Amino acid sequence: MVFVCADTVGELMAGPAIRSVELAAVLVSAGHHVILAAPAGSELSRVGIELRAWSDSDSLRDALVDATVIVVFAPVLADNIWMASLGVPLVVDAYDPGLLETLEQRRGEPFNAQRTWVADASRHLVEPLSVADVVLVANERQRHLVIGMLAASGRIGSRITAEDPALENFIRCVPFGLPSAPPEVRSHPLRSVPGGFADDSFIAYWGGGLYSWLDPITLLEAVALPGDHRVSAALLAGPHPTPVVGELPLADVARRRAHELGLVPQRVSFIDHWVPYQERGDWLCDADVGVSLHHRHTETELSFRTRVLDYLWAGLPVVCTEGDVLASLVADRGLGIVVPPDDPAAVAHALSTLASEDPERVRERRQRTAAVASEMTWDRVASPLVAFCASPMLAPDRRVLSDNDEGILRRLRRALRIAQGRG
Repeated sequence: MVFVCADTVGELMAGPAIRSVELAAVLVSAGHHVILAAPAGSELSRVGIELRAWSDSDSLRDALVDATVIVVFAPVLADNIWMASLGVPLVVDAYDPGLLETLEQRRGEPFNAQRTWVADASRHLVEPLSVADVVLVANERQRHLVIGMLAASGRIGSRITAEDPALENFIRCVPFGLPSAPPEVRSHPLRSVPGGFADDSFIAYWGGGLYSWLDPITLLEAVALPGDHRVSAALLAGPHPTPVVGELPLADVARRRAHELGLVPQRVSFIDHWVPYQERGDWLCDADVGVSLHHRHTETELSFRTRVLDYLWAGLPVVCTEGDVLASLVADRGLGIVVPPDDPAAVAHALSTLASEDPERVRERRQRTAAVASEMTWDRVASPLVAFCASPMLAPDRRVLSDNDEGILRRLRRALRIAQGRG
């Protein structure tokens, strides 16, 4: 089987590359021969995973020559829709609905420019769903989104529902996961650097990128409010490891605001590089609380904040904005404090509360956090994918059309018209 990744795999990785590597490792453990097709320049030292580089459609075709199953991120398939004609079961990973991120990322731009970006992002969701044999989502809310899109595109029909009335096989929930072992601490990057935080600092850590749909500014304004002087913040503000993403504009906005508030360098520190994947545990374990804040919009409702998983893996309490599924988990399982959006006072109060908790409460919460983390390991969350790969097959309607390229093309043309708003 082949995992197809559009992000470079190596020491520095963001979500899609991490997910490809970790899911591939689970399939190796299940006894499969696994190939990871990643962009040229990738490096990988995971036992049992064969790395194949690709840079264009021709080299990607070569990487897929032995495929018995293809697991591919939705946007990659949309740009290489010819994969649908290979007769190989396609597992479309839709865990990150980029359309909703694009709506926030392009907010405020001229409407004509936004229309182009949004149409392309829609295509990256609609076209892959029209040829998928299995769709992976990260939570039930995303499942509902996919059902709606499948229904609107005409994909849900009697052939599929005859075999799978609840679409439990066609749409499978495979969230992001966690390593089975807790992080090993080898260094103290937040506390041992010259000119770093004071010894008694209570460090709020913002792990992951400063993407435009998130809200680090509220964290900075919370630290600036009168209150516990020990509360400080460290924010990851380095350039994204995927070249096409590159610099994140919100990082500059956050830096300016921190300087305006007089928080740099005593109370706020910006990490100017992307933390290597194998070293992230050191940074997490050097902090006292993990923070994830966002505004209220559609992206929030359907998101799956993987940085929150990292906080749980490191045993950190979480301060996060309400509105997404992981915020509900934090609230329901007592893993931290959930705050309203755009409310610096609420964030400041949450941080001060956690900074002054008694040791017994801290110990009890760490036990709850460890229990939740054990439920979300990669081998557990990947079980629906493992089950499919043990007995892969084309979707019922794709079996009928597998020898009918014209039928596939008709569906793709209809999906493209829908994505472009032409009905």
